[in-house]
Amino acid sequence: MKICLINNLYKPYARGGAEKIAETIVNGLIKAGHEVFIITTKPYSEKLQTPDFKPKIYYLNSRYYNLNKLPKFLRLVWHVWDMFDIVSYFKIKKILRAEKCDVVITNNLMGLGFLIPLAIRRLKLKHLHLVHDIQLIHPSGLMNFGQENIINGQWARNYAGLCSQLFASPKVVIFPSHWLMNRYLDRIFFIKSKRIVLPNPVALMPIAESKKTEGNFKFLYLGQIEKHKGLNLLIQACKKVKEKFPRVELIIAGVGSDLESAKLKAGSDQSIKFLGWQSEAEVNRLLATSQCLVMPTLCYENCPTVILEAFSAGLPVVAADLGGISELIGENACLADRQAGTLFRPGNVVDLVEKMQWAISHESDLAEMAAAGRTKVASYNVENYIKELEGLIG
Repeated sequence: MKICLINNLYKPYARGGAEKIAETIVNGLIKAGHEVFIITTKPYSEKLQTPDFKPKIYYLNSRYYNLNKLPKFLRLVWHVWDMFDIVSYFKIKKILRAEKCDVVITNNLMGLGFLIPLAIRRLKLKHLHLVHDIQLIHPSGLMNFGQENIINGQWARNYAGLCSQLFASPKVVIFPSHWLMNRYLDRIFFIKSKRIVLPNPVALMPIAESKKTEGNFKFLYLGQIEKHKGLNLLIQACKKVKEKFPRVELIIAGVGSDLESAKLKAGSDQSIKFLGWQSEAEVNRLLATSQCLVMPTLCYENCPTVILEAFSAGLPVVAADLGGISELIGENACLADRQAGTLFRPGNVVDLVEKMQWAISHESDLAEMAAAGRTKVASYNVENYIKELEGLIG
């Protein structure tokens, strides 16, 4: 089967979980014997040579990658243009017609234009859409704790209503969490589509026989360093934890616009280590050598890749009780009924400190949580995920 996957970012411009999931799906489809090609974007200024890239990748020029560098007013103008980008519409329609694919799997389309679903309908191709965030409900794709009304204003409702009409009803729409599906159903999206909840795929990692603490207890933060990710809250909590448990380290792996602010917050504390960007092999090593992953996010998350990777590596998780995170970790999780970590009240440093101190003091409970996490992701390995997709494609 010939399959086109469309996502607004792909290597070498990948920078988040959605891009990692898209690449995982592509590799899984190829391994299963399908022919795959990709449509994505690149910055206007980049001259990219891709003769050795496999599978075939079409890069369209877009300002999306550097959008945050534009003034807010120009970003608003860009969003309006992007929704009705007729140039991108004809380019992508031409590619799809020339490639003669059987099915199109769309992901995040901001930067490529919201007329793409129309092009797919006009060509009468099978269409599966994978939702990663609330990007069609609010153009930022973000909803922070305490700012839930951002999606309830008249402007946001008009935007969501327009997106709902542009996307119409693909054959199948996949949501990695019930939380995200409910947000879209509240806004009357995808009425005629088959809607399913299918947690994102993850490859199981080999794990050490024991996660017993030797030396310092290592908490790991892995991800983008942005204000809405809550890293400053975690640094504040870690300093308080050290007052009772001096042998604690906080390992921070990632880059972002809030990096300097986080370093100022850490000050001269040598137990808080900033590693910067890490390769996949280095990330796997950090997951294998840490005792607990902490996700202090201040924004509503869908199905965070970093949590699935932690589960896969046998690492328990302390995370904010927000969005789809609660499903992954809580007792009523969508993958299994055992807890694979512990939740704290979003933005509450006192509760976060208590949960981190609890983790240090309950090594045997952490081991049980780690085992529960492995169980949760075992049935949603890449091979099983691809089989689910094949069944949905029909």
